[in-house]
Amino acid sequence: MKKNLLFFVITLVVSCTGTPEKPRPDDWQGNWRAVWETPPESYPGMENVEFSMTGNFMFSEDSLTVQANGFDGCIFHSDTLTHTQSWYIVKSIESEDSLLVSYNDPDQVGLTYKVNSKSEDKIVLQMLDDIFITLTK
Repeated sequence: MKKNLLFFVITLVVSCTGTPEKPRPDDWQGNWRAVWETPPESYPGMENVEFSMTGNFMFSEDSLTVQANGFDGCIFHSDTLTHTQSWYIVKSIESEDSLLVSYNDPDQVGLTYKVNSKSEDKIVLQMLDDIFITLTK
């Protein structure tokens, strides 16, 4: 069972390309409610598991604090996790925005989130192929 998927993903180092245009846009800053989701079809045969989790993304000018409210039976993690790291936005080669986070070392990327959509009060992020994080104000 992939019971600590979020922990694994957080420790996964993902490389990316691109250069910051406006590294930390003002419209990202503030507290956003977060919902992590993954489709059950990605984990065939798993029973008695929840495929969503809530939490918060708190963007400030120079840091991002992520709180993920894990629980028993959650596909992502069984505990609440809170971590703070550096963040910035880049344009990739495909001209899609990406949110890059690093563990307080701005020269080393920790995670890359593809920005699937963004409006004033909603951001949809994607990690890997099948993890979606919806942020709402």
